[in-house]
Amino acid sequence: MSTMWHLLRVILIFSVFLSVWMERVSAISIQLMPPYPAVGQSVTLSVTGITGNIREVKWYKGSNTDASNHILTYIPSANSPQSNGLQYFSRASALPNASLLISDLEFTDGGNYTVSVQTQTAQQTSVNLTVYEPVTDVVLKSNTSEIKENDTVTLTCETKNANRYEWVRVSGSLPSDTIQSKDKSTNTITFPSIKRSAAGDYYCEAKNPASNKKSNIYTLTVNYGPEQVRITGDVNVTEGSSFTLECFAESLPNATFRWTHNGTHLNSCQQRCSLKVASDTQGMYTCIASNSVTNINASTTVNVTVNAASSSPEMNDGPLSRGAIVGIVVAIFAVALIVAVIVLFLMLKQRKKHSASTNRKQHVSATVASGNGQTNESAAEHDIQYTSVTFAQRPPRKVQMQPSDENVVYSDLRLS
Repeated sequence: MSTMWHLLRVILIFSVFLSVWMERVSAISIQLMPPYPAVGQSVTLSVTGITGNIREVKWYKGSNTDASNHILTYIPSANSPQSNGLQYFSRASALPNASLLISDLEFTDGGNYTVSVQTQTAQQTSVNLTVYEPVTDVVLKSNTSEIKENDTVTLTCETKNANRYEWVRVSGSLPSDTIQSKDKSTNTITFPSIKRSAAGDYYCEAKNPASNKKSNIYTLTVNYGPEQVRITGDVNVTEGSSFTLECFAESLPNATFRWTHNGTHLNSCQQRCSLKVASDTQGMYTCIASNSVTNINASTTVNVTVNAASSSPEMNDGPLSRGAIVGIVVAIFAVALIVAVIVLFLMLKQRKKHSASTNRKQHVSATVASGNGQTNESAAEHDIQYTSVTFAQRPPRKVQMQPSDENVVYSDLRLS
């Protein structure tokens, strides 16, 4: 009998334990769908883990089931399943699976919600609903308008409704010395001693669980210098000539330049200084570079030496200019043309002399031929002598006028 009673006690304890365990295993819960709802969206407070037939569902706005928190009651078997409570609003409605649908969310809809479900047993659970507003008005700003190298610079991502911030450098990764929160929950980054290598385009992306938005592109300019000032130009010059010195410097923004000669300011010089060499030109020339943003000045000096002018002109070993080359070509062409004209004139004159000489020789030959043309008859013919004159026909010759000369002596030839 005692054994039987002991067995019944064990069975009863096991049954109680099993019922408690099953109740815990089958406890209901609420899931948000979507998990991060935003203003204007719809969200479902979905009840999971229900076992058995649903007899009654009650929803409350709050963490307890007071009547003042009652939103609605849903009885699936009733002719009018839904009845409304004191906290009811028109955008809330019950679903057959015991879930609550809220449409067109407003920011004020956020808070705790509690559901009570009656099946064979009564169970209840709560959930916190967070309604997110969209991220808007994202603007990236700097704490200073003119950034100088080695300054401490802070960039701020100004926005609304964000709780996380992503920083992006368009050309690559952020500088290694940049300071920002590890969980990205702060809206600033800091450059403790900014370098010119940090210059570039940046933007931030503001986020919350429901939305995200990028800022404007911010161009970070790091001003520096002037530095590495240097002077170029000839420092050994000749008296009477001209010379030019030019100054350069690494600077952002571009540097402005001033010059001094032996401590006296040269008003006519800026970045480039062009001067005529005189006896007082020799001395120390200093270029002073200035940056209007960094307010830094830097300078360098060269010594210019003036040499006496040479007594004999020296050929310029430098390359000829285009004008000089053209002038030389024109001069050569002109000389060649003049030589050609002279040669042609001499050739024509020589030809004319040769023609005159030929005519004179022909005239003399004709005269001799005329004298030899006489014939004599035989003396046997009664000793009578006849003279026969034969005229030889010859082409007319040109009579060339000879220049009158007062020293010419003319002779009178008579035939008897």
